[in-house]
Amino acid sequence: MTNHYPLKTNLRVLQLIDSLEAGGAERMAVNLANALVEKVEFSGIVTTRNEGILKTQINEKVEYLYCTKKSSLDLNAISSTLRFIKTHDVNVLHAHGSSYFFAFLLKMFLPKLKLIWHDHHGNRPKEETSMNTKVLKVISLFFSHIFCVSEHLVNWSKKTLDNSSVSLIHNFTTGKDSDFHKQTELDFPFILCVANLRWQKNHFNLIEAYALLQDKSMKLLLVGKDENDEYAQQLKNKIKELNLEQDVYMLGQRSDVDSIIANSSICVLSSDVEALPMVLIEYANHRKPVVVTDVGQCASVVGEFGQVVKPNNPKALSEAISFYIKNKDIAQSHARALQAKIKKEFDSEVIINEIIGIYKAVLK
Repeated sequence: MTNHYPLKTNLRVLQLIDSLEAGGAERMAVNLANALVEKVEFSGIVTTRNEGILKTQINEKVEYLYCTKKSSLDLNAISSTLRFIKTHDVNVLHAHGSSYFFAFLLKMFLPKLKLIWHDHHGNRPKEETSMNTKVLKVISLFFSHIFCVSEHLVNWSKKTLDNSSVSLIHNFTTGKDSDFHKQTELDFPFILCVANLRWQKNHFNLIEAYALLQDKSMKLLLVGKDENDEYAQQLKNKIKELNLEQDVYMLGQRSDVDSIIANSSICVLSSDVEALPMVLIEYANHRKPVVVTDVGQCASVVGEFGQVVKPNNPKALSEAISFYIKNKDIAQSHARALQAKIKKEFDSEVIINEIIGIYKAVLK
């Protein structure tokens, strides 16, 4: 039986995130801030380095601050955030991803503040000798609890950090079924990949897989932030080299990702590195056939209701996509089953209540 907490508690919670660009950690921070509005006394969110496209998705009841942090020890940013915390009598600071150092500085000024760190970083176990990890190991002594989005991050935290209070918390989405039918300007069938243009996402794997498809009746859409860096330029060169300029569309960062997913035919993640990608849950919630690489928690999320292939293997990825193109009935059957699986295992209400339970425990 789900443990439902009262609509209001003595919890006054602040989400801390480095930016509001469209990434998994950022979406989780916004989702949590929005979901907590009706369940706790205060729900707020502070972004430190940059605002971004997700700012428009923050509930109007959520108190918001952009502290314009320009360096690790920006005293003006620290001062403005401390004022915000004191004004709203925040008692739980929930820091996401790399915001842990700024959160630690805030706690040094406000020792009674309970600090929770939320790790979303799929590649962290490969960075054990980095300076960031050494700093994180020291700071972890000041965490009241650690949330991890995947089992391997839980294991890494327990092994590496000086803090044994660690738990697995799944990502969740808060989309409604009505989102599934919104239209976009895209009036042709397409395969979709939603991932910022970064090496971890290995778009080259997907581009080469698409080039191998015999049936190119579906276009390929890439949605995600383009930093116009070397990776992005090499990707554009690869598309040109393979003569796919009329078949592959790079849409950049979009505010209507839900609508684009809703109108796609097949959804893909071709990553080399993941923890538990938020967009994979979004694909499933939109009842789409899913093809993913076997990294992080992807295989366990999809189970038997999707195509899972080895990373960095264009031939295998192409064959998996082709299977769904040729077998539309199986594709739709898998999509329906995956949606049901996700709704059961990643129920937002259950996850939010688990998080509230931890908040309450650390305050005792």
